[in-house]
Amino acid sequence: MKKTLFALAVLFTAILAVTAFTPTIAADAEPEPIWTQDYIAQVPPIMMKDPYLEMFGQTDGAIPYTYEEAVKLSGHSCGAITGAWTITRKALEVLYPDGEIPVRGQILVEAPGAEDEWYIGVFGEVITYITGASPKTGFIGAEFGQANSVFVRQNKMVYTEEPVGTAPPMLEWIFERADTGQRVSVNFNLMMVQPPVSEERVAMGKKMALGEATPEEAADYVEYWNARAIFVLENADTLEGFFTVKVLE
Repeated sequence: MKKTLFALAVLFTAILAVTAFTPTIAADAEPEPIWTQDYIAQVPPIMMKDPYLEMFGQTDGAIPYTYEEAVKLSGHSCGAITGAWTITRKALEVLYPDGEIPVRGQILVEAPGAEDEWYIGVFGEVITYITGASPKTGFIGAEFGQANSVFVRQNKMVYTEEPVGTAPPMLEWIFERADTGQRVSVNFNLMMVQPPVSEERVAMGKKMALGEATPEEAADYVEYWNARAIFVLENADTLEGFFTVKVLE
């Protein structure tokens, strides 16, 4: 009897110890915001279908691809990342009109230069995240790709072998919808982004990287940096010549 009571006491003590160190999470508790720049979480998602997810029973419809995840992929938000996001959005809106949901693996992309030229590869990574179009490192599709090319992701993002030397504001990304053959080009004139880049801003960027900026200088630079990203998002559909979309014959 004493052994039984002792065992129960030990068990009760263990339960109390576990309970004491188990955090209590309210069912209706709001998750803590992870961003100190609100706009990152406010960009509307791009809805996509992925045949792999549907075939494997992991989803039965479109799922959101978010700017937040593109920021995580890139390690930061900036005018280039918002530019790559918007290039992709605009191309997909033309290739899949009237609310049709784009299909990952059904989209081919021609990059306007080599992957290590300027920031072309950075743009490409964001575009790959959304569309599934991958360079030579992408999934070959295995038996699924042998049966249906939509499951092949490799070489659906094609870079030039050598740098082309085109000025960044003139670069055009070409997107093709594989099932229809329709093609569209998108140009992003990043020279129109405000506030403009200057020698002083570049010098301050170096001070930031070295941890030598004063608190006042750092706050000003942070505001400048994020203002450029916000400018792209807020003006992408209204500023003439900012993004140029052309349907290709």
